[in-house]
Parts: sequence; C-alpha cells; structure tokens
Amino acid sequence: MAHLHARLEQLAAERPHDTALVYGRRDGAGRAVTFARLVDGCREAAEAFERAGVRPGHKAVTMTGDPYHLFTTVHGLLAAGAVPVLVDPGLPRADLRQCLDEVAPEVFVGEPLAHLGRTALGWARGHVRTAVVTGASVPGLRRRLPLPRRGSPPSGPAAPDAGPEGHSARPPAPDGLALIAFTSGSTGVPKGAEYHHSTLVGQAETLARLVGTDGALLAGFLPVVLLGPVLGHRTVAPAVSHRAPARTPPERLVRPLLEQRTDVVVGSPAVLGLLAEHCARRRLTLSCVDRVISFGAPLRAGLADALHAVLRPDAEVLSAYGATECLPVSAIRTTDVRPPGTGTCVGRPVDGVAARILDADPDGVGEIAVTGANVSPAYHARPEATAAAKILTGHGVQHRTGDMGRIDAEGRIWFHGRRSHRVVGPGYALTTEDVEAAADTVPGVRRTALVGVGAPGRQRAVLCVELTGRGPGRAAAVAAVRELLDRRPEGRHVGAVLVHPGFPTDIRHNSKIDRERLAVWAARRLRGVR
Repeated sequence: MAHLHARLEQLAAERPHDTALVYGRRDGAGRAVTFARLVDGCREAAEAFERAGVRPGHKAVTMTGDPYHLFTTVHGLLAAGAVPVLVDPGLPRADLRQCLDEVAPEVFVGEPLAHLGRTALGWARGHVRTAVVTGASVPGLRRRLPLPRRGSPPSGPAAPDAGPEGHSARPPAPDGLALIAFTSGSTGVPKGAEYHHSTLVGQAETLARLVGTDGALLAGFLPVVLLGPVLGHRTVAPAVSHRAPARTPPERLVRPLLEQRTDVVVGSPAVLGLLAEHCARRRLTLSCVDRVISFGAPLRAGLADALHAVLRPDAEVLSAYGATECLPVSAIRTTDVRPPGTGTCVGRPVDGVAARILDADPDGVGEIAVTGANVSPAYHARPEATAAAKILTGHGVQHRTGDMGRIDAEGRIWFHGRRSHRVVGPGYALTTEDVEAAADTVPGVRRTALVGVGAPGRQRAVLCVELTGRGPGRAAAVAAVRELLDRRPEGRHVGAVLVHPGFPTDIRHNSKIDRERLAVWAARRLRGVR
C-alpha cells in the first residue's frame, strides 16, 4: 500500500459501484455511498480546500461528527498535501486551548457548532487564517464543503496519483508529516501524536490483520471510519453520540448492523455494552456477526460473556490493546483469556509489531515498549515528551507506552495498568490491574477502580466500586469485594472500599476511567465530605 489515497482510488477503479460507507441517521437508518462517490467526495473536498487557500503543509483542525464529512475532509486534506489535526472538542477548555495553541493551525474545518465554539471560546485565535464549514451554512462564513450529491450517478475514478484537479500529482513522501491525532487525555493534557504517511499505511495494514479486508464492518468510533473503506470494507458508521458514546440509543447501533448484515463489529466497551444489553432485553441473536473487537479499555469477563450470549456459538470476541500512538498492538480471543492473576492478558503482538519490557523488576514487570510500522514517531511541539517516550532503534522508533506489563514464556503481553496510576504506599506498590481484574468478577459489580489518596510513598489504597444495580445489594456486594481482596496478597493493602454512583470517564470511549477525579472524590469521602 503506497499511501492511503492511492489505495482508495484503486478500490474505486476496481469496485466503483460497491458500497464503501453507510453512515447512520438518528432513526438508525443509513445512507450508502459507493467507492466511486466517496473518491469523488474526497476530490471535491480537496478542490474546495485549494480554492479556499489551503496549501501543502498547512495544519487543519478537523471537528465534525458526521462520518461522510469526516472521511472526505481528512482524505481531501491529505490529497491536497495538508495535515489534518484530530482533537476532541469536548476536552476541558484549558486543555483544548493548549492543544490548539501547540499546533498553531492555519485552517479550521468543522460543523457549525464547532465554528461557534471557535469564535466564542477563542480556539486557535491568532492562528487560523482559513475557516471552512461542513454541513449547513454559517452566517458570515461562505467557504463550505460540498454536500454529498443525492441520486446522481458517480463519475469515474481519477487516474492513480491524480491530484484534486485531476492532474498528475507527486505521491507524498513516506516520512512526510501526514496527520496529528491527539490522545484522549485520560492521563493528563492530551498530546498530539504525529503520523507520517508511512505510519498511516502501517496502521491500516496492522488493523487489517484484525478486521480483514472484505465484508461489512460496523465502526463504533470515528477513527475506524477513516480506515475501514481504505481496507475495502463496507464500513457502517452508526449515529453514535461521539461526545457521550455510552448514552447512544442502542437502536442506532442495532438497526444498521442488522440491515447491513455486518460481520465485524468494532467499538469501545461502553458501546459494546449497549449493544449486548439491548440484544439481551429483546432476545436478539446477532447471527450475521462473525467477530467483535473491543478497543479503548480492558474487556472484562462480564461484558465478554454478555456479548457471547447474543452471538452465534462460533463467533469470536477479541480484546485489542493499543494506544493513539500505536494502534493496534495485540489482541486476544476471550475464549483464550486465563483467569485473572497478576495483570490481564492482552494476547500476542499483531504480526509486524514487536513488544518488549523495559526496566523490569524481579517479577518481569516493567514498562511496555512497542516497535512497528504503526508507531507514531513523535509528539507535535512536545520535544520533552518525544525524548521521554521515543527511542530510535535499528528496527525503527520504539514507543514507551507508559503502561506496566510483562511478557510470558509464550510471548503474550500481560497488562498491569498505567505507570502513572500505580498506588505507592508504605512498603507496597500496587498496579491497577492486579486488583481490579479480580474485583470486577464479583457478582453485582460493574467495574472497579483503584486510586491512591495522599502523596506517593504514603498513599492509602482505595478501591472504588460501581455496581450493576442487579444481584446482591450494596452491602453484600461490598462485603464480597472485601472478602476477595483479603484472600489476595496485594488486596490486603487496600484500605477502603467505596461505592461510587458512576465513574467519570474519557470523552472518546466513555471507557477509560478518570482516576484523578476519582481520587479527589475518594479523598473527600474519607474525610466525610459529600
């Protein structure tokens, strides 16, 4: 795969009338776009950008939740030689301002609400020279991307390496900056991971080893929408509430899945949980689905069982491990998962990815580091973060993930939790997965989160518990958690078990727990403050 746009145009030449993208509406129905029409949309977007003054190398913040406009905007910018910048608009104001100031974008592309936020809150003020709107027009803003045409026959695909106006264009340099994607911010201010064109190709090829290169793929979060059609999938993008995925009405997932007979489903645990609960209530079996892949946070046994209960007996459920800087790294079938011991098994590295453990302790636990074509080479405008996380080796850039783990004799990675989330008290250090993976199996417990209260070295270990609302009552569930902890050497260091009404989570997946906020809450509870 030379570069993403070339692959997309090749698919349009080979399969012009095949459906490339089905994007959902609020009623759960979807609108289909062919490969030829999608390539035309990217070309039209690139032409609109060039007319608006966007030039090669310009950094362009992209904020739209519409799957068609997201795809044509990002790929149109790539075709024009510009650099799309992806950042979550729902980040805390100070974090978002810092991210945009670091990037200093010349271009801002987004839906009307994003432009309202840009002008009202001063996003990237003093940097943006070109503003382009997707969707409905905005008063005073005349530049807008073309809407997908309705009912018109698709034009023929452009010749390979054709530029926005159909002339011969030079393929992008593999080591040229292609895209900047900010991390979720679950462990501090988000960082902008730089992707070269070769990195995007590496991510596409690595993802293909998990999802395949044919059939129908339901993309439960937006980044997969950008790669699904490039891999040759009929990519189904349901109308997920991307600012709050866990609050998406499940009908928006189930209806397009059944109508398009989706055989691969990709989503975060929060989205997959909605799907499983809805199907269980309606006694639906998703007989068309061959494989479900969970990204974004560890897939716990309870959710895995719930998914298997609504799938065919021979369908697979995989838990994938990775990060914005290196996605995916590894995956494991839930049927191969061992009972929780120390850490959670996340499987062997995907072909083309290598993992090793740095600074291991006597038990083999250290920081997970990853090398592969899918690894981001640097952080944008963060030289200190780049120096701390990136190591140049003879096999490419090695990324220090910030995750603790070990690799067993069979080459499988065991995830122990974020290094920054360790709880260090007098005479002990606990990683989150050592405690949570076991505690999450207690009946009536939805999930748990280990946090430290106090200064590192003198922290009190507190286990916060979120209940399902089913099974044993609150007191019985807490007692069962406490009993389990007392049977485990690491659990005996947990000084308190507190029930929380609903954990704060990241914006992107609604699955990564915001432990900093939870630790503040736990400290207040221990002081008797409500």
